[in-house]
Amino acid sequence: MDPRRSLSSRPPAAVSSILFLCLFLIHGAQSFYLPGVAPEDFQKGDVLKVKVNKLTSIKTQLPYSYYSLPHCKPKKIVDSAENLGEVLRGDRIENSPYT
Repeated sequence: MDPRRSLSSRPPAAVSSILFLCLFLIHGAQSFYLPGVAPEDFQKGDVLKVKVNKLTSIKTQLPYSYYSLPHCKPKKIVDSAENLGEVLRGDRIENSPYT
């Protein structure tokens, strides 16, 4: 029996289905990981560090720093830009006294 003949005897839908399945499996094997995106599990009683962002108004387009208004400020304000996207968007991620 000729191996070329057995492939041609299959219906085109079956061949394309097998090809699609192989390509799908290969595509699934190639993936990537974004650091800091993975979910974290917390248990009851765990310390959760809460960070604050900018304040915006419905009347103006100008964002304000979270601590520019009279709120309970922590003893030391630490700016923490997490990634380049937050810097480009103008996010002002800062620590908070809330836990």
